Amino acid sequence: MKEFVFNPLHDKSIIGACKKGEEITYRLKVKKHLGFVKAFFVMHKDGKQDKFFEMIKDFIDERFVYLSIKLKFSETGHFWYHFEVDTLTRHYVLGSGENLDLAPVDEESNYLQLVYEKDSKIDKSFHKGIIYHIFVDRFNRKGKVVARPGLKLVDSWEENVDKEFNEKKERVNVKCYGGNFEGIISKLDYLSSLNVKTLYLSPIFEANSSHKYDVADYQKIDSMFGGEKKFKELVDKAKEKGINIIIDGVFNHTGSDSVYFNKEGRYKNIGAYQSQKSKYYPWYEFYEYPDSYSAWWGVKTLPQTREDSSFFDFISGRGGIIEKYMSMGIMGFRLDVVDELSNKFLYAICSRARRVKNNCMMLGEVWEDASCKLSYGERKNYFLGWYLDSVTNYPMKNAILHFVKFGNEKEFVDTINMILDRYPKEIQNNLMNIIDTHDTARALTYLGVENIENVDLNDEYTLTKEERKNGVKLLKLATIMQYTVMGIPTVFYGDEAGLQGTKDPYCRAPYPWGQEDKELLTWYTKLGTLRKKQVFDGGSFDLLYANNGVISYKREKGNNKLIVVINRSKETFEFTITTPMKDYFTSKKIEGKTSLSCDEFLVLVG
Repeated sequence: MKEFVFNPLHDKSIIGACKKGEEITYRLKVKKHLGFVKAFFVMHKDGKQDKFFEMIKDFIDERFVYLSIKLKFSETGHFWYHFEVDTLTRHYVLGSGENLDLAPVDEESNYLQLVYEKDSKIDKSFHKGIIYHIFVDRFNRKGKVVARPGLKLVDSWEENVDKEFNEKKERVNVKCYGGNFEGIISKLDYLSSLNVKTLYLSPIFEANSSHKYDVADYQKIDSMFGGEKKFKELVDKAKEKGINIIIDGVFNHTGSDSVYFNKEGRYKNIGAYQSQKSKYYPWYEFYEYPDSYSAWWGVKTLPQTREDSSFFDFISGRGGIIEKYMSMGIMGFRLDVVDELSNKFLYAICSRARRVKNNCMMLGEVWEDASCKLSYGERKNYFLGWYLDSVTNYPMKNAILHFVKFGNEKEFVDTINMILDRYPKEIQNNLMNIIDTHDTARALTYLGVENIENVDLNDEYTLTKEERKNGVKLLKLATIMQYTVMGIPTVFYGDEAGLQGTKDPYCRAPYPWGQEDKELLTWYTKLGTLRKKQVFDGGSFDLLYANNGVISYKREKGNNKLIVVINRSKETFEFTITTPMKDYFTSKKIEGKTSLSCDEFLVLVG
């Protein structure tokens, strides 16, 4: 028996983050034999001193002294807390994980109580299907496409992707396949068959690359995609199918080959690189003019923008870029490298978007625990209200893939606990559940590679026939989890067709129209139908079992229930279903004693 018992997922009257003004009761149990004297709940807000609150002794039984403290939070923020206990023989500081059920992960070894202003109020259609991520140049090409100067249009849609270099041996991305908005419009029925309700498009602003993260002109939609008129047509026709669109917002940097920087002299106007008298010069930070300047992660083709300039209002002010694109009818933005935007800039961006559409979706790219991200010396306020509605769920991506590939359930359990303890409930429901992206290896490749430690995922690699077969089997397990944990499943175009590939550029191959993996396509279609069930519209999540390579959890809303069981151990797992349920994939009735062999699974509905 532990000498002290506190688990934030059980010993609080409100589990996880809470709203400003709500009262929470924290409960601690202290082993009676220690000779208890007094205990304190110790809390501080970022940048503030600890405050000590003496806990009340509720009662004593033969084993424990039961203590509690009630607190009401009158302001939003990140509040860090731990417990300190005096006994007859020593003073205990409880917060490092020692003797506790759930160890905190903060660098200060405290638990986090996140207090937020208000719930996310996004368009509810977001929860009713899946997100589909399209890398526009690589999804589908229809009609005439004319390459802009400096970009190369390949002859064949089936041509292999590869790393491109210029005469200076610098990495470039000028090879384009001609995917466009007309191509997406022609596939809206296909997307509907997968139960897509949200289309996320990688950057569509004019840019001198295939990927468009090096923005050349925010005011223009790239002509190779079809321009502004065709984009508006896509937005309208997608809405007719019940599909909303979010676009990538790249506001931390522009391209060096842009209207604003104009390093290559492509544009007629005077850019920041050409003259310090340019109206865009204050947008950038130069160390030694003109060739030494601040660039995103040192990439010279991506000069960083300065928020303390007219760039701030150009993006987030009245009549600015956010307002321009929101007014076209999009649902919102996925904000690229959001942790490199200040809280002030992020607030302005999100506020401007909500002035146009109050239930829009503002989603940020974050690779870690987003509840308390510390970046460039600033604690990020993503979940405090008025900021983000969702983030890219990379922690869950890693947890799912690592469990499915290696059978170790601990990372999955820790990730679930972190989200339940730290994220507001509405944020949990909104999470963008990815298992791969344009920045990572395809899930099929990662899961299929037999000796992953011997493969450099930065280089090209093709799965063997056996590896692909195993990868497909494991991808099915991973997608079951992706589609059923809290949040919204997000499919990177082509996963459902069996695309493989290591990291950029190999994960960005064109969609293989006419050569799809029919088995996987059928599988993803079936999963899309599963997402229509009511339990996924804000239903509760309960972890039922996680041990020795087996995971089971339950989703529930009202009278609707779904149970997932996955066995990645080498042993048969036996369990009992007390209430009759139906196997979603076979429609068989399951009741009583049940067993699963290695790599078998059940998705039970009832």
